[in-house]
Amino acid sequence: MKVIISCLNSKYVHASLSPWCLLAGVREFSKNTYDISIMESTINGDVETFARKIISEKPDVVSFSCYIWNITKTLEICRIIKENHDCKIVLGGPEVAYRQEDVLMKYDFVDFVLSGEGEWTFPNFLDNMNGDLSVVSGLSYRKNGEIITIPEKEYTDTPPSPFSNEFFENLNGRISYIETSRGCPYRCAFCLSGRCSPLRFFDLERVKNDIIKLANSGTQTVKFVDRTFNADYKRANEILTFIKENYGKKIPQNVCFHFEIAGDILRESTLEILSSMPYGAVQLEIGMQSFNEETLKAINRKTDTKKLTQNIKKLINFNNMHIHIDLIAGLTGEGLESFKNSFNIGYSLKAHMLQMGFLKLLYGADMRENSEKYPCTFNDEPPYEVTSTPWLSNSEIKMLKKCEDAVDRLYNSGRFLLTLDYLTDEIGISPFDVFNDFGNAVDGNKMRLCDYAEKLYHHFCDKCNKEILREKILCDLLSCSSSVQIPEILKRKDILYKQIKKHFIENVDKNIKIAILYSTNQVFAVNQAQQKNLHNRYEGKIYDIDEILS
Repeated sequence: MKVIISCLNSKYVHASLSPWCLLAGVREFSKNTYDISIMESTINGDVETFARKIISEKPDVVSFSCYIWNITKTLEICRIIKENHDCKIVLGGPEVAYRQEDVLMKYDFVDFVLSGEGEWTFPNFLDNMNGDLSVVSGLSYRKNGEIITIPEKEYTDTPPSPFSNEFFENLNGRISYIETSRGCPYRCAFCLSGRCSPLRFFDLERVKNDIIKLANSGTQTVKFVDRTFNADYKRANEILTFIKENYGKKIPQNVCFHFEIAGDILRESTLEILSSMPYGAVQLEIGMQSFNEETLKAINRKTDTKKLTQNIKKLINFNNMHIHIDLIAGLTGEGLESFKNSFNIGYSLKAHMLQMGFLKLLYGADMRENSEKYPCTFNDEPPYEVTSTPWLSNSEIKMLKKCEDAVDRLYNSGRFLLTLDYLTDEIGISPFDVFNDFGNAVDGNKMRLCDYAEKLYHHFCDKCNKEILREKILCDLLSCSSSVQIPEILKRKDILYKQIKKHFIENVDKNIKIAILYSTNQVFAVNQAQQKNLHNRYEGKIYDIDEILS
């Protein structure tokens, strides 16, 4: 029997684990031998072309892993396959696992829907597809005009490793993922992770071996998909210590490991290990969601916000790893003023990335299934983003979307940090007001960096010292790119510039770019041949003009 396992990735650079987990499960647990191929594409690819590619293999069974980012294109591909080839189509993954009957009722070209852990359910399905389907846990299918759903089974073992020779041949330097635990200790109302299965950890020695294999595969980023990596701090410490001790030895120095953690439960022992990790070896993603205590309580999010802020500040002060934190707009009980407060607190932590997310009502999540407790309106199409709540109007959410755009372009890009510090710290404009005001002025319009910088100057020049603002934006542009075009409004003609530039070329480095700071009689100099920092910027230095000319 010819079987194709497929998945559409969000981008080529991402290498999905799910097809390889299914393949590993079939090889480990199936009673039969199958002719299996893995075929991947992206949501940006042409659906007709990919469907025809699958059809050309003449499969008997085609499976797809379904997520909010790929379900629409996946269904299009399935329809084309079914219209042009006689085969069985089976879907699995979080986007269909909690609405199996709904999928089978809406899409007649889908034959089966699987829920539960695919390493076990998929080989069981293949072995019994032409026999007794009632023995396949987690399976939904049609029979005599009715939809039959078999309850899921709970598994406690470590699933087989997906990292086969074929996986590494296919990886081709892309971002790779590793799973070392399954489930989550939390039961957040907006999330599925705590619902999937009780938290369990995989064999630690196998995890260590897989880390070494992935690190030497040519990838530059290894992402741990564990929902709360530090749920067991002793285990987290052991993995981090293993990476630290092997970094630059069995693990190449250019590899970065990404972890999702709960910041408020970080132990001092874990912080100590993290503080001594090699520069750039670790990235941490920390979900804050909100700083409104009542909101956190309403969504079953257990967070010690005081401890959380303390630990994030410590992590950032280590200055050896990229820290990503996020907030969610649209949560229960959080209106605009509350979100503004949460944002300002989050911004004050000075993480390297502050993500503004918007609540998504996922199938299977408590916030979608319990509309009386969690009232809101949301988009019927993936990714099911909230459009209004009793506390946040539709117009306010649209406004926050524009604010999000400004946060990404001004702050998360690392391009305008000096300007932002000036506006928020020295002028005293609220961080939220800076992004919200400018984001709504830009209104999401795309433009060149130099044009965006010029608009930033025009927008705020009447609210502060024009010359200082000009200098801050100019220094930012020199710090973020070696090829950026400087807007004419930021330029000044001065014979002193050539004299100072000659000094740096002859005495420091030919790659240095400079800006004269007339407001302080100083020079800002940045060496664009050096490595960028954690904010993706070249480090700049300040020199006194009098000392340079003396």
